[in-house]
Amino acid sequence: MSQKSLAELRTWLAEQELDAFLVSDAMNRSYLSGWYNEDTESAGWLLVGPEQQYILTNHLYAEEAEKEAAGWTVVLPEARQYAAAVVTHAQKHGWKKIGFESHALSFAVYEQLRSLGESVYTLHPYESSSIEASRVVKQPHELDLLRKAFEITDAAFAHICEWIQPGMTEKQVLWEIYTKIVELGGDSAGLWGIVASGPNGSMPHAQPSERQIQRGEFITIDMGARYKGYHADMTRTFSLGEPTDPQMREVWEAVHFAMKECEAGLRAGVNGVAADALARNALEMKNLAQYYVHSTGHGVGLQIHEAPSLSQRAPQDVELPAGSVVTIEPGVYIPGKGGVRLEDSALITENGIEILTKSPCVMVLPK
Repeated sequence: MSQKSLAELRTWLAEQELDAFLVSDAMNRSYLSGWYNEDTESAGWLLVGPEQQYILTNHLYAEEAEKEAAGWTVVLPEARQYAAAVVTHAQKHGWKKIGFESHALSFAVYEQLRSLGESVYTLHPYESSSIEASRVVKQPHELDLLRKAFEITDAAFAHICEWIQPGMTEKQVLWEIYTKIVELGGDSAGLWGIVASGPNGSMPHAQPSERQIQRGEFITIDMGARYKGYHADMTRTFSLGEPTDPQMREVWEAVHFAMKECEAGLRAGVNGVAADALARNALEMKNLAQYYVHSTGHGVGLQIHEAPSLSQRAPQDVELPAGSVVTIEPGVYIPGKGGVRLEDSALITENGIEILTKSPCVMVLPK
């Protein structure tokens, strides 16, 4: 449990003049309580008051919650009637105004909460709370978990570089990545990855297929271990043997240049739009910006994609804070030909960045 984040939430409650706050987002629930659980359907809610902190869950998760959520009172409502339990605790503590996460509560559940408690409290929706802001700046124990996730990712990728051969399918490579990550101590749940070879590389989120990898063509591998709930994220594009297409070689060099330009300009205080422009302008210099179809980066932590955003759409008034962990992942995608994406993840510091991905970024693997 993060005492600091819980204190920040209570300060925010007072500022909003709320008596309590209902947390139903699975990752916010995990972050605030220390009980990691991805189940968004039935695992339950957190209910936080000025001095009270409840986990409303069920018998499937009771033992885990008791062990992992130190300092929280675990409540097991009969027949998983979580809304009724909220009413009971609101009556007990005299709560009149309860906030909730509007993005993580269905209209049907909202109606149940409203109708059951209409004589007890009023409900107030919030798109976000202090929890999201707290999650952006990683605490020391979170950085330890992230560093371990990146260590596993680097080791798994090193194995893939030794193991991979022309003629293997994209699916074979992805399965080997999964197997190695778990073997090295990564979480068995939450496995994900992209392996896109040759023309499939023009699709940023290509689904791995039975296509056989050919010597001399580029392969994009986007991968990351998860360790105790915390995600790493890294992408490398390389060719088995010398690239046969001179244009794609130039594309690789341009994307590598864009990544390094962005990394050189990042530091605390830069906003997401300016961060995105560091990479985008570099590709513009190479006349390739029209093939850059996504944002430059995102935060990583309990989710593989979370705040902050390095994007043209990021709020101009939101700066990257020291202690946030972000990806830097420019890419160029040419339909019918292929693509290149290179991605590091980095810790933002006051004076620059600390790159957490240690895997070498090379164009050619001799095979």
